[in-house]
Formats: sequence, structure tokens, C-alpha cells
Amino acid sequence: MLHHPAGTDRTPARTTLCHRAHLRTVAALTATGAVTGLIAGCSTASQAAAPPTRGGLWTSYQPAKSDDHAWARDFLRQRRLPEGVAEQLNKRLKLREKIGIQGRTCGNSDVAYDPEERRVELCYEFVDEVRELFEDDAADAADESGTADAEADSAAIDGKIADKTAGVVTETLYHEVAHALIDRLDLPFVGREEDVADQFAAYHLIPQGKAGRAAVLAAADNYLLYAGQTDPADIDFADEHLPDAARAANYYCYVYGSAPDRHRSLVDGERLTKERAELCEDEYDDLRRGWSTLLAPYETSR
Repeated sequence: MLHHPAGTDRTPARTTLCHRAHLRTVAALTATGAVTGLIAGCSTASQAAAPPTRGGLWTSYQPAKSDDHAWARDFLRQRRLPEGVAEQLNKRLKLREKIGIQGRTCGNSDVAYDPEERRVELCYEFVDEVRELFEDDAADAADESGTADAEADSAAIDGKIADKTAGVVTETLYHEVAHALIDRLDLPFVGREEDVADQFAAYHLIPQGKAGRAAVLAAADNYLLYAGQTDPADIDFADEHLPDAARAANYYCYVYGSAPDRHRSLVDGERLTKERAELCEDEYDDLRRGWSTLLAPYETSR
């Protein structure tokens, strides 16, 4: 149930010099109301949110053990990423049991659902690693275009990196909560659980509008970056996860299938082929119908 690239070991996050600049970017984005679906304000008054009284999702944050981890913790809290996922699902589902989402220093960059603790463990190292991966990709693109020294371009790039990092974290949380629900509710499903968990993330995010779709596409971009770092010979096709490039293609397909006329640019022959795109509307309808059926007994009367 770990959320990681298939068949590869992840590289620990490295220290960079731009953490404080990113914190300023987060504050500026929050003040301007950018990415409204993923930013709900700043909440730094306490380390943890109180668990719901009668079950449902709750969130908490453990102390950070380094400056890198403190950046990730503050990023999560300022953007209210765990809280946003918990609040959205608590409004939609009636759950008798409590399921936690806890930010913490893990000693690795995985995110996983722990069935014994009934808790999703969101590692600060993962948040930092995702941000760094997008930073490296942006730096490479800037070097190629010759705009690396332009302050205006740098500020815009920092904002996009922050948004995409938030999107990946949000998608990851929905994915891991899917594992938790499958475990605690004993949900039946057809296929591989990892694929079904990805579909759960798409099922909840895509209907949330522009910010939700951006989160799914950020996760797809993230998988493509991991795929680009992986030697095909090192891919473990027996892994419970699909290869990263395939997971990316699935997410592009689901977004395209949700509104083909709006997302024609995704069918570019690389991220998403024309042949696959012809199936995407049906694929998206199937995942919606499947998860709607599974969750129907737990839906609130909204």
C-alpha cells in the first residue's frame, strides 16, 4: 500500500536553498486566492486537529526533525491539504470508525496506510521530494530556454511548483484513504487494489473542478518524471503498482474522458494516444459507476 514509483528505490530528498522562498510563495498564493480548490487558508495555531466524535477522518502533525521536514510540515498546514481531504470525505461519507491522516518524519519518503494504526502516514520527506523533483524539472526547462536568471519567470515557476506539489500530495492522500476504506469497510472490488485506489482519487478530484483536475494532472506529471529517471530494465512488472508511465497515462485518460472537448490537448500521442483516448469516456464512466456503487451505503444525505 506504499505510494511510490513502481519497481524502483526512491532517492532521499536533498536540502536546497529555496525553502524560505517557497514559504513566501505559499503565503502570496494564499493571499491572492490562487488554486482555490487546494488552498483553504492558513491554520497554524495548533499541531493537530481534533478527531471527529463518531468516526470519520481526522488529521494531526508530528514534530518535524529537520529544517527540510519543518518546511514540508508548514506547507501542509498552510495549504490545509490533509484537512481539506478529511473535510471533503467527512461531508460525503458516514464512517463509524476513525481513520487518521498524520504528517510525520518517517526516515523515508513513502506514504502509506497502516492498517494496524488505522492511519495514513504522510511523510514530510515525501512532500520535500516531490517539490524537489518539480524544481529540478523546472531548472532543466529554464536552462534549455535561457530564462533561468529572470526574476519574474522564477517567481512564476516557484508558484507553479508549489501548486503542483500540493496537487500531488492531495492525490496521494485520496489514494491512501482509498486503501483505508477498502480495509475498514471490507469493500469488494475487481482488479488490483492499487489501480482501484488511483481511480478513487480521480473519482473524488475530477468533479471538484479546475483545482481537482489540476491535482490529477500534477500527479500524472509527477509519475512521468519518475518514469524518466527509471531504466526500463529496472522496472519490476510483478510489482503491485503499474509502471509510472502507465499510471500517468491512466490519469490523463480519466481527465480527458471526463470532458473530451475541454481536454483535447492531452491527446498528444505521447502522454495519451488517440487510440487510448477513444476509450477514455467509457473508462471514466466505469470508475464513477464502480465507486458510486461501493460507497452508496455510506453516503450522507447531502
